[in-house]
Amino acid sequence: MAILDKEVFAVSKDSSEVEVYDSIEFKFTRQWSLDELIDPRDIGSCNINKCLYISNSNEILRVAPNGKLIKKWSTGDDIGFGLSITDEPIVISAVFRENKLNEYSPDGRLLREINLSSDARSPLHAIKLTNGHFVVSLDSFHRSDYPRVCTVDENGKLHKTFDGEFGSTTGDLDNPFYLSVDGNGFVMVADLNMRRVLLLDSELKFVREILSKDKHKLQGPSRILLDESNRRLIVADNNIVHRNANIFIFNL
Repeated sequence: MAILDKEVFAVSKDSSEVEVYDSIEFKFTRQWSLDELIDPRDIGSCNINKCLYISNSNEILRVAPNGKLIKKWSTGDDIGFGLSITDEPIVISAVFRENKLNEYSPDGRLLREINLSSDARSPLHAIKLTNGHFVVSLDSFHRSDYPRVCTVDENGKLHKTFDGEFGSTTGDLDNPFYLSVDGNGFVMVADLNMRRVLLLDSELKFVREILSKDKHKLQGPSRILLDESNRRLIVADNNIVHRNANIFIFNL
């Protein structure tokens, strides 16, 4: 999901359709199809250039809000997962298999490869912070003692960590799939397998559980989108068992 000019854009796996909703009343307004869109992984928005970026397997598409393709570029063998867009703007792709972050210019030039250190592997999503570091969510496939959410510097070196262990207690994590960062540097974490959203402070210390499977009936939050101007959190929630998905809006 991505928000741009009071509209929310949503893509779905294995679909060439992009659904558009009014971000205030959250009513479905339209949809458009893009032939080049085959296997979307994530979507991000740029307020400066008024466009969308879609991670599409091993390429990234730059698209206008009306669905017109502006540009696309290949990422080679680097199959990206989560996307984020900085204020500069720079497109950041988390390359899961290669343990790195790629920074692209709006026209698709590879500006920098950031190879992550061995103690921060399998990135799912990354957001650049105001100090130039990145907050990164890491896949829990290895089920080892690796941190699940961390910050790394511009050289990929590990700095702060939130070492959630597997389990059912409040501070534990099990597959932190996606991140969002507010204006104060607080980090929201979509914990897919634990079916909840956690809040960490700017030092990656546990603050509280924002949403949960018990109180809010989450089935599998895979994407979160912070609408800070309206103090709302938009959550894409997937029910793997019944193979359906919903979008929920929560007031913060």
